[in-house]
Amino acid sequence: MSDQPRLRVIGERAIHAGRSYDFVELSVDHPDGVRRTKPMVRHRGAACIIPMLDTPDGPGVVMVRNDRVTIADFLLELPAGGIDAGEDPAVAAGRELEEETGYRAATVEPLARFYTTPGLTDELMHAFVARGLTHVGQRLEPYEVLTVHTVPVRDLLAMIDRGELTDGKSVCALLIAERRGLLRA
Repeated sequence: MSDQPRLRVIGERAIHAGRSYDFVELSVDHPDGVRRTKPMVRHRGAACIIPMLDTPDGPGVVMVRNDRVTIADFLLELPAGGIDAGEDPAVAAGRELEEETGYRAATVEPLARFYTTPGLTDELMHAFVARGLTHVGQRLEPYEVLTVHTVPVRDLLAMIDRGELTDGKSVCALLIAERRGLLRA
């Protein structure tokens, strides 16, 4: 694999500096000898969390129904958000859980890390599992339009199979959790 030619970034130009991420254009030398530009999003990373809640009907996962203007639709998602500069991903996960769902976790355990869309951004998503939830009240940002829903664990995989759960970070984290035996009803 080490003999494979590599792309080589020789420069980067800022297009727009944002609050959570930046838009940049890379200058890239390709193995064919041609220099091309590649627009991308530089991201500080994000955290998502699978909040496990014991209910009278069995275990559930607390999710949010999020109004996503970029796709002009609502998505059922795991709570998630950006990692602040210098912030530990587990702390970000706990903060986002509380802000978006109104639940505080007794434990936040790492599950996995994955790149969300490496053709567009360097965003690294850190996934966690939260247990021992206590309701403390939701604290939404002014721009957030979302509602909280508890989904029975027994329904999650079928919802993915039926195309009802289509948010990539949520599908990925839930399938990893299922594979590790963490979503047993």
